[in-house]
Amino acid sequence: MDDFIYRALIASLGVSVIAGSLGCFVIWKRLSYFSDSISHSALLGVALGLATGIGVNFGLVIVGALFATLIVILQQRNFWSNDAVLGIFSHVALSLGIVVLGFIGDQKTDYFSYLFGDILSISIQDIYWIFVVMVVVIVLLVFNWKKLLLLTLNEELAKAEGINKLAYELLFMFLIALSVSVSVQIVGVLLITSLLIIPPAIARVFSNSPIAMIFSSIGVSIVSVLLGLYSSMALDVATGPAIVITLGFFFFIMQLIPSQN
Repeated sequence: MDDFIYRALIASLGVSVIAGSLGCFVIWKRLSYFSDSISHSALLGVALGLATGIGVNFGLVIVGALFATLIVILQQRNFWSNDAVLGIFSHVALSLGIVVLGFIGDQKTDYFSYLFGDILSISIQDIYWIFVVMVVVIVLLVFNWKKLLLLTLNEELAKAEGINKLAYELLFMFLIALSVSVSVQIVGVLLITSLLIIPPAIARVFSNSPIAMIFSSIGVSIVSVLLGLYSSMALDVATGPAIVITLGFFFFIMQLIPSQN
């Protein structure tokens, strides 16, 4: 088996753990539209990384964290509805990314891979970055599990317990930004949200506890990404759409199974 396939498989495992675990909170907190807005900002992060030379990964984290922070702060003001804020940031970020990419105009850059993913082009450095992010996400989730879960299930009780809602919302948004930064090469900017919401949506059907749902979501994500990767190579199609179609197939199949919730 070629080295690039080994790298793709290893990267798939790391990204599946990250997206599968964080995606559960996205579903529980009903933040699908938020994650979609942050994923659209990823194109601007790609453009920033390429234009400044700091690297795509750092560009993605910087822009994702910045936009997530601005969204959370504006939501606290209660002047606009959440949908309005998310819609504005989503389209502005995507438009800025397209404009900046147009200015830099590097014909050697494969923009298609950033839009729809190209897991087969992942390098050893990308794998290091994915697993660093995975460790950071796991550590932060483990140490803040009870508080994040309480904020998700009962905000009033969390406030009564003295939990700083804004601080933990910013922490969660930072984790989402990290997740987006490592998912771009797997499914691409336009399809990142699917990797966050479809696996936990599938896992929810047969999970009877938050912990079970997280592990089930990770398992679903791993299987779907690997099958999508195989389909991509066998049919010679873009990696991202192949993975999302696989996830969609599993989602519709699981709707035939009675929910345990």
